[in-house]
Amino acid sequence: MANTPEIETSAPPTAPHAKRGAAVMRVKKGVLVVCEGRAAKVLAIVSASQIWVSYLGTDDHQWVSLEALSPYEESDPSTPAPAEVRVEDDLEFERAAEWTRIFDRYMDCPALPPDVKEQIGKEMGVSRRTVERHFNLYQFDPSARSQLPCKSGPEKGTSHLGKAKLAIVDKAIEERYRVEERGSIQATTDLAGARCAAAGLEAPCYNTVLARIKTLDRWKLARERHGRVRGDAKAGPAGSGIPGKSDIKPLDFVQMDHAIVDVIVVDPETREEIGRPWITLAIDIATRCILGFYLTFDAPSQTSVAITLEQCCLPKDAWLKGLGVSDPWLPFGLMKVIGWDNAKCFRNTNLINACREHDINPRYRKVRNPVHGAHIERVIGTYMGRIHLIKGTTFSNTKDREDYKSGKKAIMTLQELELWTIHEINGRYHNTEHGGLERTPLEAWNEAWMQDGVTRLPPIPADRRDFRLSLFPRIQRTAGREGIQRFNIKYWDEGLIPLIGDKRKFWVAHDPRNISRVYVLVGSTWIDVPWRDRTRAPIALWEWVRAKRELRKRHNGPVSNAAAFKHIEAQREIEKKAAKKTRQQRRDQQRRPEDDRPKARVHAVDYGDAPVLLSNPLAGRP
Repeated sequence: MANTPEIETSAPPTAPHAKRGAAVMRVKKGVLVVCEGRAAKVLAIVSASQIWVSYLGTDDHQWVSLEALSPYEESDPSTPAPAEVRVEDDLEFERAAEWTRIFDRYMDCPALPPDVKEQIGKEMGVSRRTVERHFNLYQFDPSARSQLPCKSGPEKGTSHLGKAKLAIVDKAIEERYRVEERGSIQATTDLAGARCAAAGLEAPCYNTVLARIKTLDRWKLARERHGRVRGDAKAGPAGSGIPGKSDIKPLDFVQMDHAIVDVIVVDPETREEIGRPWITLAIDIATRCILGFYLTFDAPSQTSVAITLEQCCLPKDAWLKGLGVSDPWLPFGLMKVIGWDNAKCFRNTNLINACREHDINPRYRKVRNPVHGAHIERVIGTYMGRIHLIKGTTFSNTKDREDYKSGKKAIMTLQELELWTIHEINGRYHNTEHGGLERTPLEAWNEAWMQDGVTRLPPIPADRRDFRLSLFPRIQRTAGREGIQRFNIKYWDEGLIPLIGDKRKFWVAHDPRNISRVYVLVGSTWIDVPWRDRTRAPIALWEWVRAKRELRKRHNGPVSNAAAFKHIEAQREIEKKAAKKTRQQRRDQQRRPEDDRPKARVHAVDYGDAPVLLSNPLAGRP
């Protein structure tokens, strides 16, 4: 607006003994005000009832009226702040209270008569000038605190810089320190010193510039140097991001996230390093119990989310027994709300629909607001802190790692790390007192599910297999005479015979870790459909995609499935014969599915050659 109006209001008169504030409040564009208890800046003025303000430290804007505004008393370094009192013993408080009691008798007097000053001076043993000084303090603040003696020396917050030098220092801070390039304090001091020297002034020292920087708004300064997200994380309020958190119950709200583990994993046979795996964790907000996790070398995907959700919502007895763990993992059950970030693996439509089919409501965080996932971020940080105690850790960054040789120190395989994680979470973390709960997470879980002395069980999916497969990647396909085609591979099973010629499309799910079979949803039942050539060893989806891509690039055109399978078998044979496997090869080998085909194979009969008949079948017999 070209002509921004200015509104000036006068504050009501105050009592002589009341604490005096600003006598006049001038509201104009750019000034700071207080609106609804929050600091704000005036951006535009249309009229007394239409004032556009923005709240400091946030992105909130609002139209308000003049009645909603009050003065913002910003400290000015040129104006000394009220003196800071010095407290040594109770005698000083008694004498201060005595001054207050005497002046209370003359509360309504704007000034003390000379005879009264003389009388008070004799009573307190001081001069008339001292009585005047104490009475002036009483008029500013009638409490006993205003009569206490003050500290010697300059007042806190005062500046001894002249106006010219102060302006140069502020300009240097604005151009060198309050910018995204994040100049250092020393660089800011050098710039201010050069400009002061050019102006014929004495250069400020490092501590002078540092003291001036400390007077700035810490939150606003962090945003200017680090951006909104990082600045809020460093200096902004924490906030829970979960409405009604105090009334939340177990399984009402669960948070999930991925992270790459700060440790190098080794090959189970050669014990040579492979790389760092990914972990997917889920935590119950009410009890801080970890409901499940999943470790893999694959990048975060819908499969990672599906397997972790299966672990969270169903008992883990069979899984623990297979790993040789006897202790039960009690926290599990269907959650009402699952909270995660805006990663691509969480935005899959099939995954969202599958969650809603089981009454799980996905909730996404606000974009670029990691504070809304504070609980899962904190538990991942706690887990990584424990990981840093394992040999082969990479620590949080190269600065912390220093000269530590993570690859050479690595000792754990992926399965051993999985077993270690189970004991770390189910054994140590669940049984360690949590500061926010004042008890252990497991105690909080057990108390929540105990009612009238009877333990209740959380709800779980009725069909484990249906729950898992519904979360896996899936697509709709029709069944033909040759079965079902997926990934340009034919899949066949006799169970598809009744579906041939049916024009309906059926859901076909697959596990990317092993595409030797797919799963077709017929009615409410999932049936396994293996690929037609069952002599082929199981492969993962990433192997199939890579083989097709390499052959297509080599031949500059499409390739057959037989060539792709032959290429995969050749790659595996080369890796087996290699004396020293590379890191990527060892990593790929760990990601492949196990060959679950029967060891004794029945060889196909060759009907091309005629059978050899004996001329005398009975010859040679007794």
